[in-house]
Amino acid sequence: MSKFSVYLKELLKQRGEPIARVAKNLGIERTSIHKALKDERVLPYTALKKLVQYLELSLPQARELNQYYEMLLQGEDIYRIQEAICELLSDLSQLHFSAGLPGERDTGEKGPAPGPGLVHGTPQVEAAIRSVLKRETGRPDAEIGLYLPTGCQLPNQLFWMWQEGRKFTVRQLLSFWPSRQGVENRLKNIRLIRRLLPLFLVSEGRYFARYYFDTGAEAESINPLPYFIITPRCLITMDARLSAAQFQTDPALIGLYRERFARILEECQALNSYSNDAGHILESYMRSTDREGYYTMMIQPCLGRYYTTERIRRQFREDVKDRELLIGLSDQRFGRLRELKDNYYTVFTKEGLTALAGNGIMVDLPTEFVKPFDPALRREMLSELRRDVETDVVKGCIADPEKLPVPPYLTFTCDPRHGVHIYTVQGFIGGPYACNLHIEESGIGQAFCEFIRSLPGSKFVYPKEKTLQILDDLIAGLE
Repeated sequence: MSKFSVYLKELLKQRGEPIARVAKNLGIERTSIHKALKDERVLPYTALKKLVQYLELSLPQARELNQYYEMLLQGEDIYRIQEAICELLSDLSQLHFSAGLPGERDTGEKGPAPGPGLVHGTPQVEAAIRSVLKRETGRPDAEIGLYLPTGCQLPNQLFWMWQEGRKFTVRQLLSFWPSRQGVENRLKNIRLIRRLLPLFLVSEGRYFARYYFDTGAEAESINPLPYFIITPRCLITMDARLSAAQFQTDPALIGLYRERFARILEECQALNSYSNDAGHILESYMRSTDREGYYTMMIQPCLGRYYTTERIRRQFREDVKDRELLIGLSDQRFGRLRELKDNYYTVFTKEGLTALAGNGIMVDLPTEFVKPFDPALRREMLSELRRDVETDVVKGCIADPEKLPVPPYLTFTCDPRHGVHIYTVQGFIGGPYACNLHIEESGIGQAFCEFIRSLPGSKFVYPKEKTLQILDDLIAGLE
């Protein structure tokens, strides 16, 4: 039995009325309710709303019933992935790189860093580590090595240190859970990415992560202090709970750990990479886009399939370096999108679409390379988009901002085989392509693709009819 049918049966029992009377009073077929309680039929949403009102449910009860209803519609696994990715997007949407993350800043403890020795107690361990990191990241071009317990919050301190303008590099070893073993592992990996993305974005290309797949906790059962931090002048080993940590300053020991750590990193898979070269970015788009589908999300719709060779050439500025090379790469890139016959998903916002219709500036195309689209071209391409959305050639979805926050400074493209690729756009403090991430893990890519595929017709986006009406209004305004 589904969670929805079990909970609905409980609520009806609390009401104390025969189902036949409930159905009659609501104008719902009695068999519809009976079959819904047996998971033989899904109630229409209108019937669900009537039941919520008739049963006089409290707000928590109504929320729980609606949650189980969504699980029933989407499938519980897809629902949980949706929730996890929406939480990730919500976090990113609240980032303001000119002001920092909401929450507490580095405590900025004064005084000398701890000397060699063993420290006990989680608060004392965390304070001692913060003190070491604050001291060591103040050194020019310092490099920090991290192998931390899953869920450790210490990287938050690094965020604030980068935010303060410190120039240091971090290389972190991460353990991922094999996604083939079920949705629980996939959710753990998504939550890990959620914690790391702010570091990728704020570090200005100085945060590098590599990963391996972990299937157990053998290291923790054998070594009492299996995790570590390597700084230029200190080695910190710690347990999984940060209840004990050993601080050591022997240069030979630090050098040994650093050498062995570098070897292990080489054996592991790179989670992220950076690039701000236009040609390299276009090539990475080609490598990371499957020929059988395209999945993207940003504040504006992706109009790439409408960029013909002639339009590409007309829009590139005449004085751009390597203009012909970039035109050729762009044509290859968008040619692949023009060839797609199915699985073309573009998720965007009404605000971004309206801005594009008004000024012709694509946020993911640097204005120093590409001229704004003139009104006639805007009208042509939006009309083509409108036609393809109506006929389902393109799954064009406008995100409901209350349910699906789209970060205004990022574009996401994902692929079930090549992972997730995140590019900064003109809303980012450093401008388009200031930071570009390639999270090359197929399980994460599959989760994001499943999420985007689940959006059409869901609560997260506007109904198709509303999307078409918004497009009609904007096209009419360009006449």
